[in-house]
Amino acid sequence: MENEESKVNLKQQKFLQSFMSKGILDTKEVKTLLTELNVPTDSAEELLNLVHSTNEAIAPFNLEIRKGIQEDDGANFYCLVNTVETPISRLSSTYTQSELELFKKLIEQIVDSEDGKIGSLAALSLTDKVEKRIGKEEAQEIFDRFERDKWIRKDRDGKISLSVRSLLELDQYLKDVYSEFIKLCNICSKICLLGDTCANCGIKIHLKCAKSLFSRQGEKKTCPAPDCRVVWGQMRTKV
Repeated sequence: MENEESKVNLKQQKFLQSFMSKGILDTKEVKTLLTELNVPTDSAEELLNLVHSTNEAIAPFNLEIRKGIQEDDGANFYCLVNTVETPISRLSSTYTQSELELFKKLIEQIVDSEDGKIGSLAALSLTDKVEKRIGKEEAQEIFDRFERDKWIRKDRDGKISLSVRSLLELDQYLKDVYSEFIKLCNICSKICLLGDTCANCGIKIHLKCAKSLFSRQGEKKTCPAPDCRVVWGQMRTKV
């Protein structure tokens, strides 16, 4: 009969295997996995303990399971992240050089946009900017694959944004390469591409963070920046 330690290790192994296979799991997938591992799905503490113990076991391999929140709808995800290797270079084992170049161009346009999204036609036009010309039909297939692999997502209007997987796995890459464009959420300090911006001081807040903040403030919704504090959505009146 297995002792308690071997049981825990087996759970960690099966837990990790799912992340190695898919890269990222949403809440529903995590609950299904916990059920298979005989871990109570209604206990947040049990999940946190499993994530923590698994992370301790895989830390020597520069891997870590991190929790992330989808910027637009607040959905929770868990993602396996390499803490050392450059994320973009690691993707070279999955995508061709041309596909990676197109992905970089897509990231650049999304990060540089005002609302953290670009339209499908604008995305397809990026094929003219890559070194090896890619046809529009092929490019659409590549974008569909990026979406299936959960690097990007499309809203109901067909606009493309970076998914929580990109924000988690490419966090340092985005901060290093696009530091002049990237803003961090004033509440949670994570990268914020989709969110509300203060009309007066320009700070940015995730939609979910803003909802939580303003629900505590009541009717008077003010900017959380100490040097601002104006009513959210309004400019400070100049005297």
